[in-house]
Amino acid sequence: MIHLERLFNKIKQIDSKDSLNNFLSDIEVMFNYSWTGMIVFEPSSNRNYITKYFGNIPSSLIDLILKDRNIKQYCLNESSPINYRDILINSNIFKESKSVGNLFTDQQIELVIPINGFGSEFACLIFAIPAQAVPTKIVEKIGWYWLLLSTFIYSKYRKNITRNLSSLTKRELECIRWASEGKTSWEISQLLTISQRTVDFHLANCITKTDSTSRQQAIVKRVLNGQLLAV
Repeated sequence: MIHLERLFNKIKQIDSKDSLNNFLSDIEVMFNYSWTGMIVFEPSSNRNYITKYFGNIPSSLIDLILKDRNIKQYCLNESSPINYRDILINSNIFKESKSVGNLFTDQQIELVIPINGFGSEFACLIFAIPAQAVPTKIVEKIGWYWLLLSTFIYSKYRKNITRNLSSLTKRELECIRWASEGKTSWEISQLLTISQRTVDFHLANCITKTDSTSRQQAIVKRVLNGQLLAV
């Protein structure tokens, strides 16, 4: 119960990327995990995902996750905590790559806790737990424990860390709405009675504020998150 109260208090303090990383580092110390992390899968315009990482996930595992569709499919469609190795065990990526197999040992459990995100976004917590410190039958209980907390952690991420990326001005929203209907910058300039250069400026701001690489991706993010409304 004491652990739970401390965790809730720490979760309430998450208001930035740094504080989220600090929270994940605190978990390592509190529970003697080897490392901890949170992964957010953000939809992009080409049916792929922009993958965002927080915490202390090893770079070798990040490289794997970037290539691996199995963890994305699992976190998108399932809700039960699972050992990452169990997701991969029957996949081609595990069978065909010795380097992937070498990432996983019997001494450590990479526990994945799926999170049902906002709109088409989804996420997961991932913890490396020393196997010798935790009996196998206890790992499942640990997973369900974190599953209960994962929604609160993710909601703090959505509220406080992505908030600034969504602060489009009224004119920026007008430009991106017309762009979503297939209008060119010149056509938008005629509709809004502003210069084409100004339209391009507003659309560039939309791209930056939504953490996108193109206007198409910015449009998709707004649509998928239910934020592209008539203004």
